[in-house]
Amino acid sequence: MGKSKARSLNKNIQDKFKYMTRESALNSVINNISAEDALDTITLFGFTAEELLEAGAEYEDVVALGGMVK
Repeated sequence: MGKSKARSLNKNIQDKFKYMTRESALNSVINNISAEDALDTITLFGFTAEELLEAGAEYEDVVALGGMVK
């Protein structure tokens, strides 16, 4: 495989936000709420604490996020 194809293939593999909808982003945050990527996704989509709790997040996890959620 040539260098150009290898770069193009790797670029598409690492581009995980290309087709992320609000619902899939919320599920991703709930599943990985302790990860640093969760904070990035929360601020990107502007999730509120109410949305996170309704989607099934633990109350303690949402409180631990503090000022990151509205």
